[in-house]
Amino acid sequence: MIKKLFLFQLIVLLALVGVVLFNTFTFKSNQQPLAAVSAPEVTELSLQHFQQALSYKTISYGDPSLFDSIQFTGFREFLKSTYPKTHETLSREIVEGYSLLYKWEGKNPDLKPVVLMAHQDVVPIEEATKSMWTVDPFGGVIKDNFIWGRGTTDDKINVIAILETVEKLVSENFQPERTVYLIFGHDEEIGGKGAIAIARLLKERNIAAEFILDEGGIITAEKIPGITKPVALLGTSEKGYMSLKLTVTAQGGHSSMPEKETSIDILSKALYNLRSNPFEADFTEPMRGLMESLGPEMPFVQRMAFANPWLFKKLILGTYSESNTGDAMIRTTIVPTIIEGGIKDNVVPTVATAVVNFRLLPGHSSEQAIEGVKNKINDERVNITPLSTLSEASPVTPVKGFGYQKIASTIQKSYPQLITSPFLVIGATDSRHFTEVSSNIIKFSPAIDPIGFHGIDERVSLESYKTALWFYEQLLRDLN
Repeated sequence: MIKKLFLFQLIVLLALVGVVLFNTFTFKSNQQPLAAVSAPEVTELSLQHFQQALSYKTISYGDPSLFDSIQFTGFREFLKSTYPKTHETLSREIVEGYSLLYKWEGKNPDLKPVVLMAHQDVVPIEEATKSMWTVDPFGGVIKDNFIWGRGTTDDKINVIAILETVEKLVSENFQPERTVYLIFGHDEEIGGKGAIAIARLLKERNIAAEFILDEGGIITAEKIPGITKPVALLGTSEKGYMSLKLTVTAQGGHSSMPEKETSIDILSKALYNLRSNPFEADFTEPMRGLMESLGPEMPFVQRMAFANPWLFKKLILGTYSESNTGDAMIRTTIVPTIIEGGIKDNVVPTVATAVVNFRLLPGHSSEQAIEGVKNKINDERVNITPLSTLSEASPVTPVKGFGYQKIASTIQKSYPQLITSPFLVIGATDSRHFTEVSSNIIKFSPAIDPIGFHGIDERVSLESYKTALWFYEQLLRDLN
């Protein structure tokens, strides 16, 4: 009997090994065999335009009273004077005071239009970090083969690369096959009211776009373990955004005779319970797409795991959860961002509050997340209120669709030895407001490993700018 059981277990084990190896060896690359065309060198004038664009302090502040309209109107006039043929040929509308909507009429009205997006605004420079910058953050300095400054990576590289390309093509009397809309929001960093208004405008005009391209993924030569070729990460979905305000009201009073449990104690326990009990990790559709695209390009062990996610799911999720970026790819994240309570060192506050930010995985609704938060905190003394900035995770763009395939093939032709992959965007973009304009929204910036998103010494390489110019030119020339 024992021998039969052992033999049965051995047969099962061998069958399992056989299935795993079969899946691994038949896990073939799905990359398109496209050769890149060398990009032309960037002209000195084009480079100067990018530098000049960075000098405008188009900053979005959380406090509306700090908004500097002169910087935005100045930037708008800079674009008009720098790209005269674009402004002669394309129609332009100013929406919500500062956001820009351009229309470039295509040859074929039967083809659905496409939308190219970027945003004008940048985040502020923290006062305490100004002395930590290597260069003037608004100087547009070129140093060590990089262009430095606030907005280089997020997102003026795309604004300027798009307009440089359009100006060049218009000067050649080129007209795209499809109508092209250019959308440059002015307040993406604080919610995107400009983009929301433009999306509403396009919907009212019954405009249904073939695809929309906005910021999101990048080209990376160093961020994918086990991959030796550069990878273009094309965002096919974007995590949802939700903030909850936690409020605790309890007996306050003099600090010399505190209650057994104060409002701060209760709030602290609630935050601890949230952070120590994260939401469950899982594979989303973009994550599965990433494994299918990059798995065949990896060394044997990683390829085997990605070829058999049904068996190695726990191992894959455990590996990704070890890094902040990886963990954000596989679960709804939870992080307190604002805590308030107390007015004086000898007064126990009656009210303590915290704002907790969540980035929701596709398929994980805000309602489900709120219910999960209540269960994790498990304390009726903590009042939970959603803030008004809530947006659900965006629908997933199909990788077999025209938009994804067109952008993937264009970037492969723009940068040598490149492979492409779907990707889940963990931040927030203006394009999340356009789901009723197109079901094919791709989030991708043709920049190579940009540095300093929202941080000190933000910069992009000169190679990134050259690649961006070349990518947009090839994309616009081939919109059939």
